Amino acid sequence: MTQQRRTIDKLTAQGILPPEHANTAASYLEVYPNKRDWLAFFDKALLIIGVVALALALVFFIAYNWLYLGKSGKFALVEGALVLTIAAFTFLAYRRKFQLAQQLLLFIASIITGSLLALFGQVYQTGADTWQLFANWALLIVPWVVIARMPALWLLWLGLINASLMLYTAVSTFFGVNYFNQAFVYLVTLTALNFIALNLWLLWLDKKPTTDKALINIPSKVPSKLPNNDLSNNNLSNNNLSNNNLSNNSAATSNALNVQIGYHWSTYVVGLLSTYWATRLAIVDVNHSVSLTTIASILLWIAWSAFMFWRFYKARIDLLMLTYLCGSGVVVIMVWLANTLLRRWDSGGFLVLALLLIALSSGAVIWLRRVALQTTTTTTELRGHCE
Repeated sequence: MTQQRRTIDKLTAQGILPPEHANTAASYLEVYPNKRDWLAFFDKALLIIGVVALALALVFFIAYNWLYLGKSGKFALVEGALVLTIAAFTFLAYRRKFQLAQQLLLFIASIITGSLLALFGQVYQTGADTWQLFANWALLIVPWVVIARMPALWLLWLGLINASLMLYTAVSTFFGVNYFNQAFVYLVTLTALNFIALNLWLLWLDKKPTTDKALINIPSKVPSKLPNNDLSNNNLSNNNLSNNNLSNNSAATSNALNVQIGYHWSTYVVGLLSTYWATRLAIVDVNHSVSLTTIASILLWIAWSAFMFWRFYKARIDLLMLTYLCGSGVVVIMVWLANTLLRRWDSGGFLVLALLLIALSSGAVIWLRRVALQTTTTTTELRGHCE
């Protein structure tokens, strides 16, 4: 359900928007897709499916005919596909057409680059460590990642960096750090990497205005009679909450800016990665005695939690990111208490942990529900200030 549709439902439930005008408001806000929207959706969906199918066809063809293809044949197929992909992108970029197709071609070129590196290592048995494959892959596709400006391709690049760092620690000490501090430095590095990535996502991918368009476009007083075909030009445009009205009501505006309209889906993926590594950092020394690394881990997790609370509650409300924060807090608290209460594996410790888990989960859900209700409260306050 889109934000516009949720807003219409809330305004209807509060009696602000008469039920007989709900469909008119939905049509005005383009809640329901029209024929053009469906055609655009199927156009993008079929294009993505076709490109993915071609890439998988190349992989399966080489795998199925592995024994029958010589070295030259294998490299000719992969390199030929890479050259054709880049040539197609260059042609479309020169003609300045089909931007989505250009991005998908660069995405496929990035996948083929990784396949070429893997093929080279498999054919010639270079003996290189696995992390070098992912590191070189990430390094080679940097120009295409920058040119494409495609969230999925950025996520692929970020995943390659994470994978290379994870695999590096399996075969070598991390940056020459001694064995006892290895896990701490490893998790600090990955936590910092994904935290920086999250902030970059918030800076560069979230350029849409934070004010809920549905709150601005819904009329404060819907006229009793709405003439057909004149909705957007006459009645609703004269009754909309204009930007001038919002600027004259600073309190209402500040509340409206705090209403979530949702981030790009890739931001939530990066947020989940950041939450995972920050949570692991907080519990890295749970089975060891308290040391400087333990205190540093907890302090870094507290700093990360404070940022998440400020960014996604004070600055701009986002329920999914706050859910990540609550889940991380529950996990950290439960793991540390379990390490303390279950040293003898007695039934009393399990009972206390079970009750505490119920209490923490219930408290998190209650708080998240209250945060969700702030959207409705802001809607009512905004209408009251602007009337």
